[in-house]
Amino acid sequence: MSRSIQTNRETQSRPSTNFESVSLRFSDLLILGAGALILALPMILYGPMVQGHDTYEHLNYCRHFAEQFWAGEWYPRWLLNMCHGLGSPSLFVYPPFSSYLDAFLLPLGKILHFNAFNAVEFLALFASGVCAFLWAGTLASRKAALASAFLYMLLPYHLSIDFYRRTALSECWALAWMPLLLYFTTQVMARKRMALLGISVAYALLILSHMVSVVIFSLIPMGLALLLFAEKRIEATLRVAAGMTLGIGLSCFYFLPALLQAKHFPVLPLLQPPYFVLEDNFIQLSDLIHRSAMGGFNFWLALAAVTVLALIAICSFVLLRRGDRESRPQILFWMAVCVIPVFLMSSLSQPVWNGIPPLFKAVQYPWRFNIVLCLAALFITARFLSGASHFSSTAKILLFAFFGVIVLSWVVAYAQIWKRYRVDTHVPPARQFVSDEDGWFDSWAPQGTDQASALKASSLPRVRFVASAGSIDVSRWQARHIEFQTNSPSGGWVEINQFSYPGWQAMANAAPGNKLEMNTVLPEGLMAVNVPPGSQTVRVDLPAVPGERAGVWISLASVLCFGFLARWMKPPSTRSDIPAEIRMDRASAVIA
Repeated sequence: MSRSIQTNRETQSRPSTNFESVSLRFSDLLILGAGALILALPMILYGPMVQGHDTYEHLNYCRHFAEQFWAGEWYPRWLLNMCHGLGSPSLFVYPPFSSYLDAFLLPLGKILHFNAFNAVEFLALFASGVCAFLWAGTLASRKAALASAFLYMLLPYHLSIDFYRRTALSECWALAWMPLLLYFTTQVMARKRMALLGISVAYALLILSHMVSVVIFSLIPMGLALLLFAEKRIEATLRVAAGMTLGIGLSCFYFLPALLQAKHFPVLPLLQPPYFVLEDNFIQLSDLIHRSAMGGFNFWLALAAVTVLALIAICSFVLLRRGDRESRPQILFWMAVCVIPVFLMSSLSQPVWNGIPPLFKAVQYPWRFNIVLCLAALFITARFLSGASHFSSTAKILLFAFFGVIVLSWVVAYAQIWKRYRVDTHVPPARQFVSDEDGWFDSWAPQGTDQASALKASSLPRVRFVASAGSIDVSRWQARHIEFQTNSPSGGWVEINQFSYPGWQAMANAAPGNKLEMNTVLPEGLMAVNVPPGSQTVRVDLPAVPGERAGVWISLASVLCFGFLARWMKPPSTRSDIPAEIRMDRASAVIA
């Protein structure tokens, strides 16, 4: 009797779903892999779009990161050969996950003759389908979960905008980890033992992939646990929060120094006309009907938002009227979650963006809130497809006709990608740039830097006297460590072909007390060292920045904590340190 009462209580405290979580089979991976292959086929055949917004930025980050990684630097933050060999600090703040994955795949790509960067892109799409299936599998049947996962990959903001037109590789990976985190959130609510660890890994991967998505998404898992747990809501929310906190700890080797270095990367210089106009980044219905906007980036953004919103609204209305009562709180939750993103993507929210600088700096583009609509669409689609069998024949015809029209518009958006590849050719810039498409260049570059002047300087000797006479012999040229010998009767300023950045320091003859004066040479933006006369051995270093070592130690401590929790949370019957006789006795007791 007591066991029956306990079982009933546990059932009441679980989240309201009609289906148990489906297991991931090899056949599911094959189906999702085939779907991802079809959707990624233009990229696989022709590579990422040449005119993609972030194509060359990611290509250059990955290339230089892998070059330094395989040279023995475990985490390249200063990219030595970026910006035509003048260096870049962008990876002090930019998440490194896609660069690491590209570096790991590079040797395998050389052996098997595939492009590592293209593989990273494909894996981002495929992983999003797998993680979407896992989450949808807690809401729907296997077939419905597979269909929902495929549609999640097909969503126009996910596929047409992020994957192709923007080559937003980091955000594509974020769109994979968010459903995975929601999957483990449901497992926490269902009292699964290892769910907290799953949350920590998923959240760490999200942080290491795309910080903007972290800002937009982070409250959703805790809100889901707080609002939908029938009993012990505070306990469930604290479990989710604990998992996310551990995830922060795991990612601290990146997150802590990035947080402390953010002051050297002001965002506002990137959000200035003529390259950025806030009014042009809202979702407007007029972009769907004006001939001038037809087929442009804003047109596809508007189509993505409007069609997904229509799907969410109509399917939610049907589910609230005809669906099971147990799923209504979740449907209402996701409808409520969509309200703020829809408002913030509309021009009505312009005073909010202008009046709250932290929001503007953190998110930058209002249309990025489409990622919330993508998650809501995945949930609503899974529930709708799983409940379709309960609708009447007439209702099924009408609803699936509407559903088909919406999905057809997504297929059209995908078909337009094939057409766009026909005209996807490189257009030389109107003026010379040194930045190598580094999207953060205008943020971190020394004030007064002129890119054309820096580009010209990049062709000069790596180290040179500015106005004095003397000889220079470079003996070491590595990221964050440069060493050279000078011989000059008068000494003077020596210009070095690396961009100036806070933290660089120089010393003569390897003596810590012989620190040398440093300066920034403008308009080139390069660093210069005032060298004493005579024969000198000069070392110029960029030592560990604030938080770099502490972040590594926090991550190591978090890994130990993760291992302890993994060991402690194992079901007793699977622990190897428990004698077989005791395990048999416990098994007999459970059966009894």
